Amino acid sequence: MPKTGSKQKQAGAGLPRIFAIDAEGKASRVKAERIEIEFGDGRKLLLAFPERVWGDLEIEADADDASAVPMLSMQPGACNLMTVRVDVLHDMCFVDEADDALEQDAAHAGGHDHPPVLKLKVQKAVDGEDKANAPKKNHIRRWAQAALARDAAVTVRLVDETEGRELNRDYRGKDYATNVLTFSYAEGEDLPGMPAPGAGVLAGDLVLCVPVVMREAAEQGKTPEAHFAHLVVHGMLHLQGFDHENEVEAAEMEMRETEILCGLGYADPYA
Repeated sequence: MPKTGSKQKQAGAGLPRIFAIDAEGKASRVKAERIEIEFGDGRKLLLAFPERVWGDLEIEADADDASAVPMLSMQPGACNLMTVRVDVLHDMCFVDEADDALEQDAAHAGGHDHPPVLKLKVQKAVDGEDKANAPKKNHIRRWAQAALARDAAVTVRLVDETEGRELNRDYRGKDYATNVLTFSYAEGEDLPGMPAPGAGVLAGDLVLCVPVVMREAAEQGKTPEAHFAHLVVHGMLHLQGFDHENEVEAAEMEMRETEILCGLGYADPYA
């Protein structure tokens, strides 16, 4: 009969093992799913570890200043070495699509396409179990970025059922909490703490009702992560003009959602 220690070792065999190593080479085991490294001047590097050893390590830059844009720079040093630098840009201006059209076309033709800039703010207006179930900011950023075709300033607010119901009632006239609400603002509108986005920049809010999303995921046999990802992608497409008021629009939007989610590693949400 195997020893208890062997059982524990087997139970944790599928999880990544994290060690902190000092200047003398002494290693200490660290239990964490996310590590934040502060460099000073408001610069942070966030490391999110995979839930399994075969998962991806997520690296994210962050800043204390809500009006700043954190940027990651990576420089290969060897076949197994990568240098990561974190910068914070305080006066970054979004590029107007119309003014920059020729430059973008040239970049596309030369194979140097740059991803759109996403200025993301996440608000967690939840407590207790809802807070524990809420997705992490780095996951929300990954999902939102994947659905983005142009520069955007987006706030994602995670709410409980009470606030979700109030918002749906006040703005849609429906007295129940729904999974996601999308609020789109006028393009080019100045936002508090943000540079003027310009005519080609999206601005809007997504509101996710955490308990509703969790309940739907269970009912539909999906993981909460997959369902949250779907709803963030769905809301981001709404911000960019996609809709489902008729069968043609719905089919186009669903096809685009499926393509994006497949690229993120999730199954067809409509299958």
